[in-house]
Amino acid sequence: MDAFKGNILEFSNILDKYIKKDKINHAYLIETNFDNRIEIAKELVKKILSFEENNNIEQLNINYDLQILKTDLQTIKKEEILKIKENFKTKSIYNSKRIYIIEEAEKLNSSSANTLLKFLEEPEENIIAILITSNRNIVINTIVSRCQIIRYYVKEKLNFGFNFEEVEKLFNIIMCIEEKKEQSIAYINDFDIKDLSDRQNFAELLNNMLYVYNDVLHKKIGLPIQYFEDNEDFINKIADKNTIITIKVKTNAISECIERIKYNANMKLLLDKLIILMTGVDINVSSNRN
Repeated sequence: MDAFKGNILEFSNILDKYIKKDKINHAYLIETNFDNRIEIAKELVKKILSFEENNNIEQLNINYDLQILKTDLQTIKKEEILKIKENFKTKSIYNSKRIYIIEEAEKLNSSSANTLLKFLEEPEENIIAILITSNRNIVINTIVSRCQIIRYYVKEKLNFGFNFEEVEKLFNIIMCIEEKKEQSIAYINDFDIKDLSDRQNFAELLNNMLYVYNDVLHKKIGLPIQYFEDNEDFINKIADKNTIITIKVKTNAISECIERIKYNANMKLLLDKLIILMTGVDINVSSNRN
């Protein structure tokens, strides 16, 4: 079995935990780093409709029973959401559930999100939304709160650090912040971070940092490492420099920064702000503290 089919099968098995017979949600949000996200969404469609073959799914396009919204633009327009609603006004010739997929849900702007929100708040019978994103933290909160979250991360991609050539770079950035504290602002550029003017690149960096500190917290409280077990030495180094309290301060700072990405145009200034927030506490620990 090749890697693609193996990942699809793995995701399909995960879906069995979410999709229960006669208990289907009206909206799902898939957070994933899988490259072919539409295929991931189609696997969810198959589970919802109890289909076994992709051919069955393709037939749904005939009468707009399945609609896929994908754009190469920077934002999803309000008119594109309205078009989905208009297409669903016709009665299904299959008398089945009708599903729409929105890829890159983070591209919803305030106008299109408000239009979609009305669709989600008053769901029509048998109409189901599937939204896809690589980072739910940069999707408008009111949309996320109305969806069931399904997370699927391909472990091999995670250990390559998404947009970084190697995961070691991610840990070195974090260690720079840990050791040099606020002075690390002057050193961050030395790491050749991929274009921080791109919100998605910056969001992925911050998301990866959250995964690291999640593992650090697990290490501190005696739980298994979830994401970076192949890099336990790095996790241990970071854990030695933190208490449970400082880890929570730092994860809150990263989460706050992710939220600000939606409204802040200068990613470099936002990164500087993050470093200040993360290093604004005394991280010196003694053997008597957690």
